[in-house]
Amino acid sequence: MDRTELKDKLIPFQTKCSEKGKPLAEICIEDAFPGDKSTSYIVKVKGTWVDDIYCSEALDFLFEPLFESVDEKTREKVFSIHVMDSSDELHCWSDTSEHKK
Repeated sequence: MDRTELKDKLIPFQTKCSEKGKPLAEICIEDAFPGDKSTSYIVKVKGTWVDDIYCSEALDFLFEPLFESVDEKTREKVFSIHVMDSSDELHCWSDTSEHKK
């Protein structure tokens, strides 16, 4: 799965975040291991609501719609989620392997 395909498969995740009142202004996909296209990706998300909550709250929120809206095969391609604040600064990040079911 390449970046474009992963981004398309994460559209339901973006939709679910919006439905839950915390829309994502942006979602970017980066190689977790540059040059190795056979592995997983870093998903960078940005939302204005991030500025008003703690990192752990942001991550707790994001994992719920991710698991509700995206199949396991797609989630396996997400190495980590980086949460960006409204200033495009890294607010926090989490390794998704900690949350795999």
